[in-house]
Amino acid sequence: MLPQDAQLLLQRYLAGECTAAERELVDGWFAELGEEHPVEPVLEEAGAVHDRMLMKIRAELEEKAGSSVRRIGWRRYVAAAAAALIVAIGGWLLWSGGGEKPAAVPERIAIEAKPGGDKAILTLGNGQRVVLDSVANGVMAMQGNHRIVKEEGQLDYQSGDGRNVTAAVLNTLTTPKGGQYKLILPDGTKVWLDAASSITYPTAFIGKKRQVSITGQAYFEVVHDPKQPFEVSVQGQTVRDIGTSFNINAYSDEPAMKVTLATGVVAVGQTIVLKEPGQQAEWRDSQLRVAPNADLGSVLAWKNGLFYLTSADIATVMRQVSRWYDIDIVFEKGVPAGHITGELPRATMLSNILQVLQTSGVHFRVEGKTIHVMP
Repeated sequence: MLPQDAQLLLQRYLAGECTAAERELVDGWFAELGEEHPVEPVLEEAGAVHDRMLMKIRAELEEKAGSSVRRIGWRRYVAAAAAALIVAIGGWLLWSGGGEKPAAVPERIAIEAKPGGDKAILTLGNGQRVVLDSVANGVMAMQGNHRIVKEEGQLDYQSGDGRNVTAAVLNTLTTPKGGQYKLILPDGTKVWLDAASSITYPTAFIGKKRQVSITGQAYFEVVHDPKQPFEVSVQGQTVRDIGTSFNINAYSDEPAMKVTLATGVVAVGQTIVLKEPGQQAEWRDSQLRVAPNADLGSVLAWKNGLFYLTSADIATVMRQVSRWYDIDIVFEKGVPAGHITGELPRATMLSNILQVLQTSGVHFRVEGKTIHVMP
């Protein structure tokens, strides 16, 4: 089987679209890969088992297709394989409330919501709105002396004719629920936008500062320029780059706004400077403080195509699910407040996510695009 065929087959498997023969083939593959490992690995072994599985999948594909695996992006179908594998063996999620091993995976939940993808709306300076997932790649428009170039899942503001710019207009990039997008600003700074987020920015940075504002969640890799500092306005706070990359989670339905340092140094407000990777500032109840250091793998998982949960409560998990799959969540009375630890790719179908989450002690009832979470 060629790598591209394997990718398509795994995607069909996750979507529940395989024939009986195809499903038997994939199930047999997973059974062969997993026969040397325990069906229910304990928490401290889960990461090692997961890594061994992925490496074995990659090795088999590379043996069949050589370097072409690397050229077409093996991680895409390894992620899909991992999702199916997790479902197949009952999940690597543990419910910390009672300390018991998870029960067998329940029957598949009847909901066909697909995962999110590269979707966004660009609002130009004249108010024109462009739905990016419905326009072709290439040069879309001119803003000042910058060309706006659309690539797959990315906008790039590229320098035009070299004229001096004396005025700039504001553009806004907005992702819906179920959307994500990457943006390269006029100065070369890279921004990743998560679902239900936005960033407003000038088409040229001409003042003493480079200033943008965001809602929702965004990850920045800033091109440092001490002569023209980079600032992000969010929920009444200012995040100032001092040569850095960082993540901001500022969803209105989260209990706190969090700024997490990935590299370099970043200043938050007037009093906090983060200098070590994983350090985090938190804005909660009108108070800005330094929070305990964060797990960077968990914080940046969304950017890397994962739901990566480190002792996350079910409410936090379901808020992520709601934004990525564009669904509504209702919590019934009595849902336990335990915590979940595990990893799943965001490329999988919602039914697979819910199927695995049921091993953690909750159940779901589906009504249209609304999911009721029950004890």
